[in-house]
Amino acid sequence: MVPAKKDPALNKFRLMPLVISALFLAECGSHSSSPLDLAEYESQKVTWGACPMNYFVPDDQHSKVFDKERVQCGYVNVPAEYVTGYSLSDFKIAMMRESATGATKLGTLFINPGGPGESGVKELQWLDFPKEIRASYDIIGFDPRGVANSAPATGNQIKCDDQSDFATYWTGEDSASNDAEYLAHVDMIDAYYTKCSKDNPSWWTLNTTNVVDDLELMRKVLTGDQPLNFLGSSYGTTIAASYITRFPEHIGHITLDSPTTNEPTTDASAITQAKATEANVLRLVTGYAKAHDMSVDEVKSLMLKVRQEADDNQLLGFAGMTVVDSANETRQSSEYMFTHGIFALTYYDNATAQDYFNQGLESVSSAQKWNGLFEYFALQLDGYEPDSLRGPEFVGGNIKRNNSFEIMTIVDSMDIDFTNHKTIDERKALADKIKQAAPFWTSLNSDASNYQYVGDREGIDWNSIATTDSHIPDAPTVKPERTNTSGKPVLVVGAKFESTTPIEFAVKTALDLKSPLVTFNGTGHAPLAGFNHKCLNKIFVDYFVHDVLPAADVTCSS
Repeated sequence: MVPAKKDPALNKFRLMPLVISALFLAECGSHSSSPLDLAEYESQKVTWGACPMNYFVPDDQHSKVFDKERVQCGYVNVPAEYVTGYSLSDFKIAMMRESATGATKLGTLFINPGGPGESGVKELQWLDFPKEIRASYDIIGFDPRGVANSAPATGNQIKCDDQSDFATYWTGEDSASNDAEYLAHVDMIDAYYTKCSKDNPSWWTLNTTNVVDDLELMRKVLTGDQPLNFLGSSYGTTIAASYITRFPEHIGHITLDSPTTNEPTTDASAITQAKATEANVLRLVTGYAKAHDMSVDEVKSLMLKVRQEADDNQLLGFAGMTVVDSANETRQSSEYMFTHGIFALTYYDNATAQDYFNQGLESVSSAQKWNGLFEYFALQLDGYEPDSLRGPEFVGGNIKRNNSFEIMTIVDSMDIDFTNHKTIDERKALADKIKQAAPFWTSLNSDASNYQYVGDREGIDWNSIATTDSHIPDAPTVKPERTNTSGKPVLVVGAKFESTTPIEFAVKTALDLKSPLVTFNGTGHAPLAGFNHKCLNKIFVDYFVHDVLPAADVTCSS
């Protein structure tokens, strides 16, 4: 099974009356005018040594050139907040370093795979960097604060309760046909947030501003006066853009692979992403139709039929909480597992996604109504190890998952206030625009009753917790501009036919950062970081090794 790129754009805990929510991955504003004295942090020395065994991914998941014997690990202490007035434990930022293989080293390259919530320590093991890059750079993968191995120095990993999280997948939010059903789900979510915030007192310090300050501190501690070299994919481009805006004097070679949005109007971003998601899903529908000698409308009808069967509790899988056949390890699946599994495939290149989509739809529309493949991708996207959920019955204590999902929701929320201040009429108007932009995807994610909650109860979320606690700074309500005053262009790459971060986001980012745009004429999220396209590889190597960027916008097809 190909591991999914776990950088989810939808948040199952955002209780908005919309089918599709936008990527709100923007930089967070500063909280105070009284900066913390960083002298002690800046003078620390990093001790590199053997990596803990739990840092390593399984042997069948790392790149063909990765060698455990060639890497070392260490950590940098960073303050929980970069302003005075708080008494919280420092974070220990976990790092894995692969030293340059060549005789002439050009610098240190930091990498971030996105999320927010994904591990740079693992990314270093996944990526098959061009040999010229490995020869010229020490490459450091780091886990941003709160992510994976970067936990508070005196506490446990920031994480919500596994069983509470898992239960929310099976409560029928997607199939709510009235306010009572919908609000019952809200009650469950409220309990989840209340417990998680109490269990993790440092949760609110997870925001992009602090991550960028951590990165700047790491640059100083590890490389001294050398400029920052950085490869960021997806949310990693949010980190990169913020760094470029705030520390233009320290820019070295920086690449933004599939940039996020920084548009000031979230409605416009939601509509842009709705259109892109619709187009991506319809490509899969068209591919299935061709492979099975069906019309596109017939495939759409088939998928809507399957969705309704899921709503009627007819689909089967391996991960649900209700046992159907213990001998065959079969449980009741759900409509969310069906639609979220399809959404997870939009992160892949079209060929890979099509193959899995065809397999999944064939299986779920058969007499067996097996939704196991879509379940697998849906759960994997949100940080679960799907195989830990198999067995004759559901055992909550067997759940294995990382903390990527809660990190994503926290960082997104503390970067920008998600609070929905729209009137009921404004909500209905936006829902109509979403439906117009993505009619099929909207219908696939809607209950047959066409019920939509438009009441005034939002439920608890990270923003509401922050605004009701006087000790926690409120998230900003507007996004800061992205600028590049360094006089140095950077490398911006976007895929023309992806939907996670639509190409429009890359176009705007390139303009904001006064840089050329490299458009990959294909599908798949973060196309450069796969390092399997010759044209993109050459541009990346020319930039990092030979200090040469395209003079103008360029398109790559391979």
